[in-house]
This record gives sequence, structure tokens and C-alpha cells, in this order.
Amino acid sequence: MGRIEKCRLALPAMIAAWLVILCTATPVLGETKPGRWDKEIEAFLEADRAKAPKKNRTLFIGSSSIKRWETLEQDFRSSVGTVIRRGFGGAGIQDATRFADRIILPYKPRQIVLYAGGNEIRRGASPEGIATLFDAFVKRVRAELPGTRIAFVSIKPSPKQWANAAKIKQANQLVREYCSDDMRMDFIDVWTPMLAADGKPKPELYVADQLQLSAAGYAVWTAAIKPVLAANSRAYYSSPERWESTIAAFEEADKKQPPAPGGIVFIGSSSIRGWKTLKQDFPGHPVINRGFGGSEIIDSIHFADRIVVPYKPSHVVLYAGDNDMSRGKTPEIILAHFKQFVETVSDKLPEARISFITIKPSLSRWKLAGKMSEANGMVREFCKTNDRLEVIDIWEPMLGEDGKPRRELFVGDGLHLNAKGYALWMKVVAPHLARR
Repeated sequence: MGRIEKCRLALPAMIAAWLVILCTATPVLGETKPGRWDKEIEAFLEADRAKAPKKNRTLFIGSSSIKRWETLEQDFRSSVGTVIRRGFGGAGIQDATRFADRIILPYKPRQIVLYAGGNEIRRGASPEGIATLFDAFVKRVRAELPGTRIAFVSIKPSPKQWANAAKIKQANQLVREYCSDDMRMDFIDVWTPMLAADGKPKPELYVADQLQLSAAGYAVWTAAIKPVLAANSRAYYSSPERWESTIAAFEEADKKQPPAPGGIVFIGSSSIRGWKTLKQDFPGHPVINRGFGGSEIIDSIHFADRIVVPYKPSHVVLYAGDNDMSRGKTPEIILAHFKQFVETVSDKLPEARISFITIKPSLSRWKLAGKMSEANGMVREFCKTNDRLEVIDIWEPMLGEDGKPRRELFVGDGLHLNAKGYALWMKVVAPHLARR
């Protein structure tokens, strides 16, 4: 069983260790009286009886920051479609868990966004206690909705609760680490963008009580949350039908000459499609070129069941993300889509290695260099969590002494590779194929 499967079945080792310690030595503080929300929960149920929410939506649940988010539905409609809001003031993570069978599970949401934990910290819970409570929430949801994505919005900073800042930061870090081991989980950082240059909360993000969010505060949250949710939404799929003829041609060729199992599939955008010398460049390796120009990571996900999985490869090499960036996708979306690609391939090919060729620097898209480098770094960190994943770095080798892309590696458009460019790629990629 590969590490991905183990991560799905077992707790991250660090969390598991905390659970043992906490259950035997440290009580989880911050307990609430669930009866205090009977009226609010019943109001949700009454609304559901009057008009049942559709399944497969995005559900926001948590404390007052969710309850008071009156523009939430309109803030996310264009990116993720209709959302369900189930916030009840003063609630904690354990309350979301307690009411899951009434206001979470019946909706069968595609993804859940949880904001809670601040109230538990205020009532004395430790950072480790927050991680334990979140683990219990995840287990409760996953028991009945194993395919649902779960996003944890970091506990926010606030002037009123600034005395607890150190504990909150530690709790956020523990939950971040927990989420990093599961491809169906996201950690959304709202702590960092809510701080001013002096490292303290920006006053304009709060109403008079210095705890609840103002309109400006919710705007910051929307900017932080939307890219992550959109990455998991059908709204962020391109139009895969545009490549149907190309994919059908691959399938027709496969019928005439089926690739042998155990090969190496190169899939991705035009940098793969244009690698005409792929087989000659890697003699002795059973490489299969399945590049289709203009594609994004999400398109490789869409067609994986047709042009990756049937070949039963031992190794999959992906180059994509370049077009994603040029069309406005953020580093967070690149990471989320790569996670989905890994999940899609690994579900059917649990032993296959997966390599991500870093988004390349190019003359025509150099203005995106900062975001591209950030995306590459995020994917690199994710790949460290699994020994079947790796990053093949072609970013640095393609830069000259001036720190900019080497012009001699590109054709006239400053984007696509010429023979020298592919020769460089061959040199960088070859050692990774030898590790089969």
C-alpha cells in the first residue's frame, strides 16, 4: 500500500501522537452547552423542510464569522455556484461535529468550509486541543462522506483576542500540518492577510467590538478563500470538448498499437506535445507522449481515465500549469489541481510514480515569474509528503546569468521550446527516468 493510501486511512503521525497524550493527560477545554443553539438549529431545519438545499454544493459552517457573513452567497456564486451557510454565533469545532448529522451530512456537500476554533481558544483550549477537535470533525464527516473536500479557514487574528495570538498561531500551524497530509483537505490562511505592516491586526477589518469582521474584513476573506474553492469547482474546468478530436486520435492509435503496461506517460500542454524527439531522447525507456497544446492541469485530470490509466504506466510525468497561470489561476489553484491530478491517477494506479516538471520560465510570460515560482515551490513542498511524488526542476537550468530566461532555448514566440530547449529538458529529466 502506497503512502497516499496510508494517509487516507490513518491519522498523520503527529496528530496521532497528540491524541494519545491528550486523551491520557490533558483535557480538551472549551466545552459548550449544545442546547443554547436549539432554536438556531431548528430554524435551519425548518428552512430545509420548506426548501431542501440541493446536494453537491459548497457548505460554510462555523461560528459568528460565518453567521454574520450576509454577503457570502453572492460573494461566491460566480466561482462555486450556490452555497449553503450554516453559522451559529459562539460555536466551536465540537459544535459543528455535534450537529453534523442535522446540518452537514443531509446536504451531501461537495466541499465543506469550516471556520471555528477561536471560541475554544478563548475558553481555554490548547493548540493541540484544537487539532484534536478538528480531527474529530474530519472523522465524523469522512465516516459518511469520504469524498467530500474539507477546508479549514485559519483562526483569525483580532484586536480583542490579541492576547491569545501565540496560541492561535500555533493552533493554525498544527491544523495546517494536519491538512497537508490529505489531498482532500485545504488549509486557508486568513491570518496573514489580516495583519498590518507592524504585525498586528488591521483595524479597518473589524467592527466596533474589534472581534467581528467589517465589510472590508469579509472582502479579505473572500479574496483568500475564493481561489481555493474555485480550484475544486466545476466552474474552473476549461472546455475539455475542444480536445475531443485529439484525445480520440490517441485512442484510435492505441487500438492499432496498444502501449505495453509499465511505461512512462508524458502528459500535459504544448511543451509535451511539441517534444517530437521524446522517444529518441530516452532510448531504452518506454515513453508515451500524450501532450495536447493549450491544456491546463484540470484537462489532464479530465482525460486521465482515457490517456493515462488504460496504459497502466509505472511512471507519469506531468507538465502543465503554464497556461493555467496565463489565464489567471493562482499558485493555490495550481497546487489544488495538482493534488486532484495525483488523487485521480493514484486511485487507479496506486503504485505509479508521479513527477511534476516545474512550470518553465519563458520570455513571453516573464511578468508571471513570481507567481510561477511560488506555484512551483508549493507543489515541491506537497511532493515531499509522499515518496512516490517528485518535482523535476527545469526553472533554474533555463535561467541565464542575468536571472532571466535564456533566449536561445525558445522559438520566435519566446514561449515554446526549440531543439536546444528540449535538449536541456532531456538532460534534466533523464536522471529521473533512470530511477524506475
